[in-house]
Amino acid sequence: MRFDQTVAVLWGDDSRPIGRSGLTIADYVAAATALLDEAGTEGLSMRAVAERLGVRTMAAYGIGKKQDLVALVVDRVYAEAYPAGTGPRTTGWRDGLTDVARANRALELAHPWLPELQSVRSLMGPHELAKRDRELLPLEDTALSDGERDQVITQLLLHVSGTTRIETALRRERAGSGLTDDQWWRVVMPLLENIADPSEFPVAARVGLAVQAERNGRFWGESAFEFGLERLLDGFAVLIDRRVAG
Repeated sequence: MRFDQTVAVLWGDDSRPIGRSGLTIADYVAAATALLDEAGTEGLSMRAVAERLGVRTMAAYGIGKKQDLVALVVDRVYAEAYPAGTGPRTTGWRDGLTDVARANRALELAHPWLPELQSVRSLMGPHELAKRDRELLPLEDTALSDGERDQVITQLLLHVSGTTRIETALRRERAGSGLTDDQWWRVVMPLLENIADPSEFPVAARVGLAVQAERNGRFWGESAFEFGLERLLDGFAVLIDRRVAG
């Protein structure tokens, strides 16, 4: 499998026209991003992109293969995490990592398809590299090794992806059922009470009822993200203090 074409496209000029239509790479990226936002990964094809732009399907292949377009879309979306001139705070690593987590959460909630299209072995386009550079900066004044700094950011982003995937799924379930969380519980709870004996699951029953009351019947979303973020930061603090102590 060759990657030179993808790398060339990633680091190329988005304003470059493709074919005789006058449409640019940026136009194709914008069309593909809109399709993904509207219909998810199943809605993305070279044909769908071409139809959206009013050109023949083969015109879309002026960029390259579908994998090249996907790599472009993912990389260009990363630019939204930190608009020009912005970035995580660097006055303290904890504040900075909090900014990183919240920026990535907002990005993935805005583009729920992003985790599915991200490549583990990324070819690292310019926007992804710029994003990573900004996200590592808050750790520059810590005693962590470079490898540990990379692991800290990786673990932080894994937490973000895990919680946003569940939150995205929850939003889809709400939309699909037409029921709020409270309405859903009012339908489901009587069914469970008729078939499940709480004495057989005493701990789960007790905790479940307590959580339901605490959240007023709403399933977890932002609160779970914030709880997990604080616990991660607490753990990072232990590691950083350990490195300082030598």
